[in-house]
Amino acid sequence: MKKRSIFYATRSKFKDEELSIISELDFVNEFGENCRIGDAIDFHVSDIPTEEPLEIDLEQMVRHKARSAYKRILAPCIVEHAGLILEKNEGSGFPGGLTQPMWDALGPDGFLDRIGCGGERAIARAVVGYCDGMSIHTFIGETKGQLAEFPAKGRGFYWDVIFKPDDDQSGRTYAEIASDGDGLEVKLEISQSTKAIREFAKFLSAQSGDALFSIA
Repeated sequence: MKKRSIFYATRSKFKDEELSIISELDFVNEFGENCRIGDAIDFHVSDIPTEEPLEIDLEQMVRHKARSAYKRILAPCIVEHAGLILEKNEGSGFPGGLTQPMWDALGPDGFLDRIGCGGERAIARAVVGYCDGMSIHTFIGETKGQLAEFPAKGRGFYWDVIFKPDDDQSGRTYAEIASDGDGLEVKLEISQSTKAIREFAKFLSAQSGDALFSIA
């Protein structure tokens, strides 16, 4: 398996921290074998600004974002965007790509109050977009759960303070899980972001061709 150098375009200090842990986690390759993500991908974090058009459709938004990142980096790169989708609005994907601007404008309490979604079932969806200079590929990860009635204390990364994943039987939010000892590793093992990156690692490990430009 060839190790690829990939830029990860993000300005989030939280994502930078998480990548070092995600690199130690496993993915299943095309042959059904468990492999370490860090053995397939050497992540290089870049804080270049990217274009994020307002779109409900996360995948469409990420395609645009990946293209804009590549234009600046001129090397194989990935971007990621995540959002919440209310189960009752799963057909339309709402709020999806609008989650972040709504969150930034309203804050945790305002988000729950204005949308009236406290206690509702929701899907946390992450989309990773990869651009190699010739094409764009997207990879989706999802985790189902429930929104809290009130924001929780803890590691305040985005809507982690209100999302309670089904995969954790304690009923805690991502923020509460991540704040407990080695909880960040526990959170990342079940997170939608890791699931999307695992799909990307599986794809990348099966590729034999070279990108248009490369730093490796």
